[in-house]
Amino acid sequence: MRIQWRMPGAMAVGCAVFAAAGFSDAAWAQYPVRPVRLVVPFPPGGPTDAALRVLLPPLSQALGQDVSIDNVAGAHGSNGAIAVMKAQPDGHTLLVGNSSPLVAVPVLRKNPPYDPVRDFAPVSFLGWTPLLLVVTPHVPAKTLAELIQYARTHPGKLTVAAANPPTIFAMAQLRTRDKLDIASVDYPIDAAAVKALLDGQAQVMAAGLNIALALAKEGKLRPIATLGANRARLAPDVPTMAEAGVPGFAILPWVAMFGPAGLPADIAARLSREVGAAFKRDEVREGLDKAAFDYRSSTPQELAEILSEQLRVWRGVARDAGIASH
Repeated sequence: MRIQWRMPGAMAVGCAVFAAAGFSDAAWAQYPVRPVRLVVPFPPGGPTDAALRVLLPPLSQALGQDVSIDNVAGAHGSNGAIAVMKAQPDGHTLLVGNSSPLVAVPVLRKNPPYDPVRDFAPVSFLGWTPLLLVVTPHVPAKTLAELIQYARTHPGKLTVAAANPPTIFAMAQLRTRDKLDIASVDYPIDAAAVKALLDGQAQVMAAGLNIALALAKEGKLRPIATLGANRARLAPDVPTMAEAGVPGFAILPWVAMFGPAGLPADIAARLSREVGAAFKRDEVREGLDKAAFDYRSSTPQELAEILSEQLRVWRGVARDAGIASH
């Protein structure tokens, strides 16, 4: 599915097609010379989609070309990542991916289809998609310390509903750190995991912010902590894992922009600057807040460092928790 924002009155740019043998300095100076495609490696309707819809107008205006979202779903996001990896490194096809295709797939697969460091060029960090650690009302715990104590005194009593790699790894990190006897059941999508909680098949989940808050208002779930670097803007009263007594909790759901390997540094730098400028606009901030997106830009080098650190952390959690690659 493709979502596109067209510039009002935009005029076609008459430019020569890049030569097959290479791209001239003049061509790079004219970037972009055609619409820019942002590949989102998941179905439409998720938090990444919602955040990008807010960013499309200012990015299109700044770049002077239409910017569109192209959802290329499947295989935990690796299908979309592969499509970008194979694209021409000219800045017109970019990946807006998260920790699933860029970290989980390389860590979990014995023969991953790409190397996230070698096969992609970092552009900009975009932000966090906060998850709330929630429990059902039948669990008496109201804090993370109480939840850990309850799990210790009731071994095998709790089941985690997990629907995505960040949730799976986050719960694995918590179980390993505190030596908790908690079962985990994987579900294909968040909606199925939430249904398992509401049906009493599971008692604990790291749920998307909007879903968690809506069900919390109805008294069907109780927020315990935020899986994020900072408190969520829409849930300021819910502490982070570190504030709740679990420091060093480093499995965090994040979103970032990458290009194919070989993307010129000046194009990556310009895109990074345009993202940062968009985040300073009031209408963008308001829209991202409504989408429950904890925005933050970065330089390409800063994103490279974040990716490297996350790969190190996830591999360590997989090793310590006995999560085998397949």
